[in-house]
Parts: sequence; structure tokens; C-alpha cells
Amino acid sequence: MSDWRPPRWLDVATGWSWRLLVVVAAVAVAAAALTALSAVVLPLLIGLILTSVLAPISTTLLARGWKPGLAAFAGLFALLVFVALFVWLLLAALVGPWTTISDQIGAGIDVLVGEFNDRFNGDLTEVSDDIRSGASKIVAVLLGGVLGVVGIAVGLVTTLFLTLTVVFFYLKDGPMMWAWFLGQTPGHRDLVDRVGRAMWAKLNAFVRGTATVALVDAVGIAIGAWILGVPSVAAIGVLTFTLGFIPFFGAFFAGAIAVTIALADGGLNRGLLMLLVVLVVQQLESNVLQPILVGRAVRLHPLVVALGVIAGGSIGGVLGMFLSIPLIAAVTAAVTEVRRTPLDTPLDTTPSDDAADGGQTIEPPDASGAAALT
Repeated sequence: MSDWRPPRWLDVATGWSWRLLVVVAAVAVAAAALTALSAVVLPLLIGLILTSVLAPISTTLLARGWKPGLAAFAGLFALLVFVALFVWLLLAALVGPWTTISDQIGAGIDVLVGEFNDRFNGDLTEVSDDIRSGASKIVAVLLGGVLGVVGIAVGLVTTLFLTLTVVFFYLKDGPMMWAWFLGQTPGHRDLVDRVGRAMWAKLNAFVRGTATVALVDAVGIAIGAWILGVPSVAAIGVLTFTLGFIPFFGAFFAGAIAVTIALADGGLNRGLLMLLVVLVVQQLESNVLQPILVGRAVRLHPLVVALGVIAGGSIGGVLGMFLSIPLIAAVTAAVTEVRRTPLDTPLDTTPSDDAADGGQTIEPPDASGAAALT
């Protein structure tokens, strides 16, 4: 028999190819399973993100001697108040006057095209029709997604109840759940604990930083619109805050809506002033607030963010756009933490209660059935 062996380059390429096919197949199977179980998976993911924001409330109350269940209910009540306020603002700002806002956007596009025709002796009537058609479709998709999220909150009782239940038990029994999970991986306990804490910290930093940046962006642009006398200030502020959770694309669409409304109301000069306000606020956001509040904790390449938003939108619509970047940030934190562990590090032989992050430990459940992070 011949001892022929393929060239090394072919051997390496073949090895990479079949491994890549296995990874792609595994990802496809996981995505199909998650899609089939979306009624359960979405509340779990949304609940995890919400819990990362609400956890300091229950932790503070626990430190003051509150019972775990009561502290968790206080955090859940704060969530309900915020959701009710946000839904009320969204409905008041958009649902009633949306026809007027839509007409203002169309009129703003006509003003812009008319100015171009007058100044450059061109004819962009057909282009104007295409822009209006495309803009109306984009705005309808965005508004439909926003109202779809609201619909989940006010119409889909089962999903809402499950999400609230998940948040409550995450707040109440989260440390105990994590302690149980670590107990199932005794050989990798320390590594799994570090990875989980890193993912949690990254998720927490991203959500809080993004919410703060979106709020500052919305307030700044809304104040600028109010000073310039642009109508629908409340709608501009609510849309800017809501779309601020969608990196890149959200800020662009929110700014475009504000500028076109200003164009329709006050002509080209007011539209240019509104554009200046939008650019100043967004430059402040991207160059000052984003690096301080988000960039240091969540270091993702802009291309990764853009592709992640597009992928999330194709899988889960607008809700997928909201969830994609926090999940990507958490996964990158896990990969980074795993890479810090040398390959030749021996596995744990006995479970350790020492956490690598700040000397925290997870204690076993006490008599009340709750575990505490100390």
C-alpha cells in the first residue's frame, strides 16, 4: 500500500472545514431550538436583562434586613412603575398624534426636495416619491416594532406574566440558583464562577450605560426641538429614547425624524438648525458619554455591533435588535475570561466557595431558603 499523505495545506484546510461545518450545524440547531421555544426563551432573556438593572434595589434592601421575597417584590414593583410610565408616555406621544407626525415627516421630505430643485435646477420628484415610500415603510416597521413591544406588555398576558415571574425569582433566588449551578460543575467551579460574574458585570454595565446615554440623547434633542419651536417634542423625545437602545441605526432614524419634522414646520433653515442640534448631541454622546459609560465596560468593534444589530433584527425583529448587543457583550466577556485560564491549568479537585471577582463568596441557602452574596 502507498504511504501517500495529502499536502499539509490540504490537511489543515480539511480540518478547519469539517470543524467549521460542525460549529455551523450546532449553531443552526441551537437557533432552531431557541426559535421553537421563543415563548419561554424570550422571557428568560428579557428577565435576565431587567434583573441586572433591578438587582441593586433588592440587594440594598436585603442588606437592610428585608426578607428576600419582600425585597424582590420591591424591585418588581419599581419595574412595573417604570413600564407603566413608559407605556403611558409612548401611547400619549405616538398613538394619538401619529397621523400628524407621519404627515409632518412627508412634508419635511417634500421641503427638502423642493429646496434642492430650486437651488440646483434639478427634478427629484420621482426620487421624492421613492424616499417618502421608503421612509414610510421604515417608520412603519420601527413604530410597529415599538408598539409590538408595548403589545407584549399590554396584550400578551401570558408572556407578561412569565416575564414578571422570571424577574421576581431571579431577584429572590438568583444567588441560590447560581450556587446550585456551580454545584453541578465541581471540576470547573472556579472558572464557571468567574465566567458567570464577568458576563453579569458586562451585561449590567451595558444596559445601564446604554439607558443613560439614550436618556441624555432624548432629553438633549427634545430640548433643542423645543427651543427651536419644532412641534411634536414629546414624540421626538420618546422615539429618540426608545431607538437609542438600537446602536447606530436607532440614533440615525431618530435624528432623521426630528430633522424632517423641523423641515416641515419651519423650512430649510429650521431643519438645518435641528440637524445641528442632533449632530452636537450625538457627537457628545458618541465621543464623551459612550466611552465613559459603555465603552470601557463593553469593548465591541463597530462592525460587530452593526452586524449584530442586523442579525438580531433578521431573527427577532426590533426586539432582536434590542437583545442582540447585550447578548454579544456577555458572550465576549465569557470568551475573554476563558482565555485568561491557561490550557494546562489543572481542574478543581474540590468545590471552592471563593469567587474570583472581588473576594465574593456564595453561601449555601440559609433557613429561609435564600442564598446571599457576601
